[in-house]
Amino acid sequence: MKRIIISSVFGLCLLASSFSSGAQDLPKKDESKAENARSEGPQLKVQITFAEYDGEKKVKSLPYTLLLQARVDVPGTKIRMGSRVPVYTGGEHGSMQYIDVGTNIDCRASTTQDGRYHLSLSLERSWVEGDVFVPVQKAAAPTTDPAVGQFAQPIIRQFRSENNVTLRDGQTIETDFATDPATGKVIKVEITINVMK
Repeated sequence: MKRIIISSVFGLCLLASSFSSGAQDLPKKDESKAENARSEGPQLKVQITFAEYDGEKKVKSLPYTLLLQARVDVPGTKIRMGSRVPVYTGGEHGSMQYIDVGTNIDCRASTTQDGRYHLSLSLERSWVEGDVFVPVQKAAAPTTDPAVGQFAQPIIRQFRSENNVTLRDGQTIETDFATDPATGKVIKVEITINVMK
């Protein structure tokens, strides 16, 4: 009888210990899932807007939206948007060179410990504004048209910024404010971040 009681108590102890170890494993599995979710990083939608002002009046607003994952170990997202503009380089044969003009955006994201998002940004915007007439060759016959024998050389303006910002979900901030010394126009950059659900 004693053997049966001892065997029953021993069996109950084994059963109880297996339940308790199983119960302890559950939180570990949940923790590992949470850790994997953190390492994968959420998908972010980032909107970058270049706004141009002439005095107090907004004359241009150029928004760009990109999707990226908030992880340090993955490549960032890039946007390239623009045109190739001919520039006269002179010489005997009047050669031309084409220059890329437009917007280049490079962005990487990571998650901070307090649940915000750190963005590393490289922004470049160039645009054609006006032109200068450059003599290319003499006209074969006299003419009153001043454009004959000349090339309209574009004036290319540029804005560049390297920036690191930390935002929370749904936040918008103004990161850059720059004045073009030639025209007096002001460029502002706004960044908005949203976590994709």
